[in-house]
Amino acid sequence: MKKIYTTLLLIFAISAIALARFEEPEFPALERNERYMALKRDNTRLKEMEDSVQLLISEARQEFNNYRETDSVTREQIDHFTSFVLSLEQEVFDIRQQRGDVIIELNNLEQEYILTHMYAPERDSSSVKGGADIIEAPIQHRELIKNSIFCENLSKEDYEDLEIAVAEEQEMMTLCDEYTTLYNNLASTARNYMETSDEVVADSLYNAFFALKDEMSGVEEDIDDTWTHILDTKYYVYGYILEKSNRTALLESSSSQLSEMNHRSAAEEGLYASDALMRYVVGHPTLLDFEISIARELELTEALDSLLDVHKSIVMPEYRNEPLNLERRLFIEYEPITFGSTSFYNNNNPLPEVKVYERGTIYRILLGTFRAKQSMSIFKGAKPLFIAQNEEGHYSYYAGGYATLKEAQEAQLMLKEKRGFRRPEVCRWRDGEMTNIDKMEDEGENDENGENVDIVGHRYIVMLECESISDAMRDTITNAAPEKMISRRGSQFAIGTFTEQTEAEELRLLIEESFPDVKASVVELEL
Repeated sequence: MKKIYTTLLLIFAISAIALARFEEPEFPALERNERYMALKRDNTRLKEMEDSVQLLISEARQEFNNYRETDSVTREQIDHFTSFVLSLEQEVFDIRQQRGDVIIELNNLEQEYILTHMYAPERDSSSVKGGADIIEAPIQHRELIKNSIFCENLSKEDYEDLEIAVAEEQEMMTLCDEYTTLYNNLASTARNYMETSDEVVADSLYNAFFALKDEMSGVEEDIDDTWTHILDTKYYVYGYILEKSNRTALLESSSSQLSEMNHRSAAEEGLYASDALMRYVVGHPTLLDFEISIARELELTEALDSLLDVHKSIVMPEYRNEPLNLERRLFIEYEPITFGSTSFYNNNNPLPEVKVYERGTIYRILLGTFRAKQSMSIFKGAKPLFIAQNEEGHYSYYAGGYATLKEAQEAQLMLKEKRGFRRPEVCRWRDGEMTNIDKMEDEGENDENGENVDIVGHRYIVMLECESISDAMRDTITNAAPEKMISRRGSQFAIGTFTEQTEAEELRLLIEESFPDVKASVVELEL
């Protein structure tokens, strides 16, 4: 719950800073412009609406915090509160989007006024880009780039690009909020996937998880592209202005700070869910400090005061979120064979068809294949039982369900020696494909797992240099490779064989990490 409060607080604080403006007209002549004054009134009205919704959110949060202190809050109440606050949050962002459009149009009108009325008579060849000196007009503006040192000394193309970069900073807030919402939804989807016991629901959640990941990747790409453009544009323009005004000390200092920012970003690369969000959160304070230094150096007091206010209250979004991934769950029902005094199956509980799983591995025991369906009495009360009809129309009867070959073979031996079944056979389904393990043994060469191997090819074994294998080491090996045999070879021990080298290497690394005194290696065998 604390994480939800923190996230909402960060989002609202950032957006409020980005939309902060003076309500009083900065240019008295524009008071006669009807469109300009209508936009001013719209901005004031939208700000009042935003404050009202913010107050509702604050009161709701305070009331819930007071209630939570009683330790009687339920999960349902938490979900209800979260849903309520998120709906209010959406309302705030809708209002802020409207304010953003209003503010952009206000800025355009003000900029047009600056360029066409206030400074035009004073411009000469020495005050444009490429001139020898920069002349600063006496009128100042709270927005840094609207001061004449930028308006008059940049080319039209550079100044327009700078305006785009400033507008993109507001867009970054929206993108960060969108990413945070997607990440929270992704985490919730992952939790629901791991908790559900319904395979159909799980498949739907699994697909939804990766659809959200794809959507997040698109937002991350937008964050990365937008932030890169902001950095490149602002550092180029600010560097140009400082160089033209001979502020070399500040220029060198900014270069050092930018390098430090890049080093920190590189150090945190790959640690969290989003590198793009990390680079923005790490880099934004550095850029803001640079702008404050520029305003102070150029004695732009209005802009300096505005930037300092932002610096005091800015709160960046949380970026130290753990990466989220999801492994496909296998809803395979394993069940050992048991026996009852009478058959478990009858007209009211008919024998089910054998269930074939599209993913994963399960072993069953084939009790027999017949031309016609059989009486349940011949299976001596065994359960679970399954039936399957092959292409020739014959009926095969299977018993049990086991996760490993070893378990299936133990059940096979029990059926032979204790229950009198003449020829039970171990069959394996792997990703929907069935293989009769015992028939493979009759028809060709087999490895120690009872599975047919090619006459030629490559296999891999893990060799251990140690005097003996402890119980802890044996448990580690069995858990990691439950179907692989451990055998002594001279003064060493061998594990395997493995058909894939990567599987053998993974086991080798696990053993070396878990038992540093044991030297492990992978040996390739050519068959």
